[in-house]
Amino acid sequence: MTIPSRILPNEKKLFARIAENDEEAFTIVFHHYNRRIYPFVLKMIKSEVMAEEIVQEVFMKLWSKRETLAEIKSPQSFIFTMATNRTLDYLKKLSNESRMIKEIGKAMGQLRNNEIEEWFDGKGSEYLIYEAINALPPQRQLVYKLSRQHGKSYKEIGQELNISPKTVQAHLVEAIRSIKEYLQKAPGGYLALLIYIFEMHSR
Repeated sequence: MTIPSRILPNEKKLFARIAENDEEAFTIVFHHYNRRIYPFVLKMIKSEVMAEEIVQEVFMKLWSKRETLAEIKSPQSFIFTMATNRTLDYLKKLSNESRMIKEIGKAMGQLRNNEIEEWFDGKGSEYLIYEAINALPPQRQLVYKLSRQHGKSYKEIGQELNISPKTVQAHLVEAIRSIKEYLQKAPGGYLALLIYIFEMHSR
């Protein structure tokens, strides 16, 4: 799905109009940002129904806070942050890695407005994951790819590489740990790490 243009002319004026109960202004903002937020949330949630629900909740909250919107200096960052926080809250309930997600949320709160936009659009996230995998030692990388990309069992990989299934498992555990560490340390790696965690859990 193509992300539409980032530019929404007169955002601050639109927010000021929403603060005065202007439903037409709200509709303009909704249609612009709904198309940008939904693909991101869907990629994280893996459920069209829940992604739609979360996006609807974001805009319901925006409308309920409308009296304060005239004071917002960066409307798009305000909306992105609302969507990010709601998505993280939902994911925390599903994940065994809630501590890591909490840390990602904390890091998100320290990003500048332009960084939040780049984070939300997912620039370079897939490439960072690709880099992390390719930074693994050769045999560990091979084990990881045979398991995660080709769907082979420990036994099948062991037979192919002439190693025991337990050794395969050890390589895989270390590979996953190394990839997460790589993404945690990489500049702009927060979204990549989040995507990676939930792709792992959705397999």
